Amino acid sequence: MFKDWNGNQIDEKILDWAQFCLYESYSLARLQSENEDPNLGEFIYNNYIRLMKEKLDPNFFEKSENLNLINSIYQWNFKWECMYNGCASMFEMSLNNFSKYQKLEGCQIIEFKKGYQSLFDTLIEKHKEKCSQRINLNYELRNILVCQKLLNFKLDGCRHCEYSHNENKIVLLFSNETAVICDRVVCTMSLGYLKENIDDLFVPNLIICEEKKKSVKRMGFGTVNKIILIYDKPFWDKNLEDIYSIWPTESTEKMYESLKHDNFDLESRWSEDICTICPTLYQKNALIAWIAGNHYHERLTNEQVKVECTKILKKFLGRDDIPQPVDIKRSNWNSNKFFKGSYSYYAYGTSSNDIQRIAEPIKIKNKTLIHFAGEATHESFYSTVHGAYLTGIREANRIISETNKSS
Repeated sequence: MFKDWNGNQIDEKILDWAQFCLYESYSLARLQSENEDPNLGEFIYNNYIRLMKEKLDPNFFEKSENLNLINSIYQWNFKWECMYNGCASMFEMSLNNFSKYQKLEGCQIIEFKKGYQSLFDTLIEKHKEKCSQRINLNYELRNILVCQKLLNFKLDGCRHCEYSHNENKIVLLFSNETAVICDRVVCTMSLGYLKENIDDLFVPNLIICEEKKKSVKRMGFGTVNKIILIYDKPFWDKNLEDIYSIWPTESTEKMYESLKHDNFDLESRWSEDICTICPTLYQKNALIAWIAGNHYHERLTNEQVKVECTKILKKFLGRDDIPQPVDIKRSNWNSNKFFKGSYSYYAYGTSSNDIQRIAEPIKIKNKTLIHFAGEATHESFYSTVHGAYLTGIREANRIISETNKSS
């Protein structure tokens, strides 16, 4: 359900043509050659306007309010794509690498009744004894230590040797000074965490080649958050569809300023980046607001977020009788120091093999010491749970294969 800022339904004919032209523009984006790499946002907009002018009466664009409506629809789509791709802005996305992402066949939305926690609860219950013996929680990793004897040169002081005299072992040093000695390490931390800590996490840092560091820094890692609004009872019709809010644009220039957050007061306008508010599958008294593009709301109180979300609902549903939610639950992925965002994407200026470089294990003297897994290490399913899952299997198989060869 597409609503404008006065709570009115968007003209279906214009909306249908806009969605068709946007779909065609994204199809063109997936066909781009390696010879040119403008950012994705500008490419989509330029083709969208070109196609719209081909489909609609030329006189339609003579009225500024009509062009502003077309721009407003693009502006909404831009925010939707930021949410879908996990980026802060489509102007930060690589056009050349846009086609690398692949959709998994089948249903694209799977909603657990009690969230992903229920999946872990089931696995833990099934393997209770092994989990209690092997999984230790609330240990914050500080460093991964490799012995300098494995290197072709020696630096002053080997921190690894303070904890182990076996040069073939790896030492995991935790913030509580606990040290764990192991044969291999599989790193599954988020790309956001890796971006912030890659220079300090691995000791000596020289074991991380410069090309891997550059790939980590080039790849994008954005923030997508969910704000779950909980009510005593639903105020909406049981057939309510997703609410897509189409904000006004005064001109193309103003639209670009808004999307780039130039001359944009985040304190008063952060909620304009909410691209949809939708009912949930199992919680009949809850709505979910999806937001990408900024994470200003993470610093606000629950009460402030409640008030702002209620304003949005009143504006775009054209109703004054909408109550405030009795409670909210929300993610704060950017401010969580262990994540620093949600998931990865090919940023503007990335190389086509950056993900492959990030995924490459660290070997010293033909011995694999450190493996990398997680969604940011899958070349076509990055940014997904199934991508993360498959990379875990990939590295487990690599370890089994290498162990069998050496035994």
